[in-house]
Amino acid sequence: MTKLLITGASGLLGANLVLESAQSHEVTALYLKHPVRLGGIETAALDLNDYEEVLEFFSDVSPDWVIHCAAETNVDRCEQDHDHAHRINHFMARSVSRAAFSAGAELLHISTDAVFDGESEANHENQTPQPINVYGESKLEGERAVSEEHPGALIVRTNFYGWNAQDKSSLAEFFLQNLENGESCRGFIDVKVKTLLVNDLCKILLKMIESDLAGIFHVVAGNCMSKYEFGVTLAREFGLAGDLIEAVAVDEIGLSAKRPKNLCLSTTKLEQVLQIGLPTIEEGLRRLKTLREMGYPDRLKSMIGGD
Repeated sequence: MTKLLITGASGLLGANLVLESAQSHEVTALYLKHPVRLGGIETAALDLNDYEEVLEFFSDVSPDWVIHCAAETNVDRCEQDHDHAHRINHFMARSVSRAAFSAGAELLHISTDAVFDGESEANHENQTPQPINVYGESKLEGERAVSEEHPGALIVRTNFYGWNAQDKSSLAEFFLQNLENGESCRGFIDVKVKTLLVNDLCKILLKMIESDLAGIFHVVAGNCMSKYEFGVTLAREFGLAGDLIEAVAVDEIGLSAKRPKNLCLSTTKLEQVLQIGLPTIEEGLRRLKTLREMGYPDRLKSMIGGD
């Protein structure tokens, strides 16, 4: 049984990954403020910027793989606080990757499609990243730190949504909360993504670990649509009023950070290496609905404590 150590275990990806992997792997879940409670796994609070403490913990646990999910993903907060963005997304990545390497663990580092400027039709792994906001810059510096400290690391650039363990909203939850309350909301017609259901992402990540992959891979959905189209598609799947979604251009909103407009990453490399097809956004939204019908969101929230 593979021993996994998952950072950011109370976040959107981390919490879902803990649930997806706990039945088939030996899991240690790390958090900072929100305790993780799930039978059959080990949990601990740890400041991942304290390298000596991280190294001691990793050495004691001796995981086969460290999966580094912890990150600051609030794009506008990153823009307003450069130091915070780099402390979490850059320097923490260096600390974790250095400790993983020293402890003899493989590393899977989660990055983002936002390392690109959004000007190309399809960004491949070998294209030079050109971030246009502080969030993308800090994540790109994190990638570079990981490559320096752990040359055999697996780096995954992705974009995902799903049910959240904390009281935060993924893209899907944002639309659902507004539409189910009968409230209008906005969807960007000029920001295109290949956003992937987080549960599907977790399964692919575990398959990549089983295949002992290394290097940079793009892991996103099999098709691309604007955030407005995503909202309308979600509304149709859940039987809600899609006409409550107002189509707007991202530059009209006055956000703190610039947004890349076309982040429809190429997944050819991943599909060829693993010999798989990637789920479409429509398939992901159908599964999102099924998960709620099965009580999955409540189960997820029940494993996360307060401060």
